[in-house]
Amino acid sequence: MLLIVGTGQGSLAGRAYGLILRRVKTARKQSKRGVKLAQNVFRRVRQAEKSLFFRLRDSETGRKLLKVAGLAGSPKDMRHRAQAAAPYLARLSNHGATIDQAKGYALLSPDALGDFSDVLASCRELFARKKADIDAQLTGFDGWTPEQQQKFLTRKQSFLRYLLDDDDLRRHPELVSFALDDAMLGSATRYLGMVPYLTRIDLMYSLPRSGGKNIESQLFHLDHEGLTQIKHFIHLFDVGVHEGPFTFIPADATSRIVRDVRALRKRQKSGQDIELRRYSDEEIAAVGGTEDIVTVTGPVGTGVAVDTSRCLHLGSRVDPGSFRLCLYTQYCTTHEITNVYDVDRFKDDPVKYLAVKDSVIPGRERATAYYDEITN
Repeated sequence: MLLIVGTGQGSLAGRAYGLILRRVKTARKQSKRGVKLAQNVFRRVRQAEKSLFFRLRDSETGRKLLKVAGLAGSPKDMRHRAQAAAPYLARLSNHGATIDQAKGYALLSPDALGDFSDVLASCRELFARKKADIDAQLTGFDGWTPEQQQKFLTRKQSFLRYLLDDDDLRRHPELVSFALDDAMLGSATRYLGMVPYLTRIDLMYSLPRSGGKNIESQLFHLDHEGLTQIKHFIHLFDVGVHEGPFTFIPADATSRIVRDVRALRKRQKSGQDIELRRYSDEEIAAVGGTEDIVTVTGPVGTGVAVDTSRCLHLGSRVDPGSFRLCLYTQYCTTHEITNVYDVDRFKDDPVKYLAVKDSVIPGRERATAYYDEITN
């Protein structure tokens, strides 16, 4: 006898088919939940790793432990850079600014910068061209929809622009030469204890941001790069209180303030993540940190060399009708996101070449991948 099995909903085959579909859908949902769970676990692990890193970095003992770990990770490069530093510093005639090891900064005067006149002229020329482009972009802001205005004002570019790219540096090699001048590189090398990576050269243009609370780098924060680093902020126009001057807290006071704010947040159970590295003015004041604040004002050619990994800092709180323009250089002890330089120019100078030799396209891609990993 031949049994005919129908395919309708009420048939055996139809019920089996529906059961298979339901199980497939269930398995798919479970798979998605598993992926989300795995992603969530991974994010928590990475967050825990970052929290541990920053907690260790906030203390002298922790920095020593991390330095040992970094040396174990890339012993040849770090030893080479440390060994190259001693004879380089010994032969310098212009040592530049002396950066206080405990406080992590030195105020800059024009006589500590070496030959600055040509650099100043180039920076102002570049600024005039870049500013015209920015002004054109912002034309008609008042005519934007409220949603467009609000979206723009929540972005860092609403108050701070980095103006240079790699092509600008190739067209103006004097900027790279200035950053590698003994007065600049020597000062950073002495403080860092090694020939550092020259990571960034840029023009920082701070402009007024209308409405709302301070955001991003307008709040006190610590930079994520490495254990220690040096950034120079050099005024290209006179800077007073209205121009949103660079403002910071010395490293020794920062250590105490970060520790005390962490304890304050725990007591208040605010849910604020200490490792986000953003600290409100109210929190700084609550732990007695206001009296430690240093504000960097002054004429053209003045500024500050500061370890932004160790010193809480902020900037770009610019009043309407004003702006601030700084030449910005960054020297790191670890390989970070970098400009791409014409490194072959410096092959005849072992120290300068060491400072820039990794600033090539493959190195930039590796640094970008690393940055994406630690910030996601």
